[in-house]
Formats: sequence, C-alpha cells, structure tokens
Amino acid sequence: METENFQITIGKVNEQTFEVRDYIHHEGEKCKFEIYKSGQLILSLEPDGDFLRVCKNPGELDEEIIHLISDKIESYHL
Repeated sequence: METENFQITIGKVNEQTFEVRDYIHHEGEKCKFEIYKSGQLILSLEPDGDFLRVCKNPGELDEEIIHLISDKIESYHL
C-alpha cells in the first residue's frame, strides 16, 4: 500500500513533533493517517466528511492534543 510520510509540529511553547504516515489510496480497511512519536504508533485518524475522526488512540492522547494534530493535518488539505 502506497504511503507518504511527513512531519508535523504542534504547540508554540511546548513544541511536539510527530511523524505522519498517509495511506494515499485509503479505501477504508485501514485508517488513512497514522501518527507516530519516537517510532511508536500513538494515534490513527480517518476522514469523516470535512474533518478527521479518531480511529485508534493507543497513545491515550487527550482531546486537546488530538484536536491540534487533526487541525495541523487538515491544514494540508490531503
């Protein structure tokens, strides 16, 4: 399955960097975006209309961090 990897940074005071794996030809059997920190899968997201919704949250991230990550990915218009 073809993927594209890129990094995002969130936060102004406490910057955090994440690696995003985008499954370009997403067809539903797997979440479209997987988010990693230090090589560990911490979150996966999938499109739901014009927004992203949580598919899995193995990193047990709080809603604020999830929202910041989602907003950053959505800003790329992928």
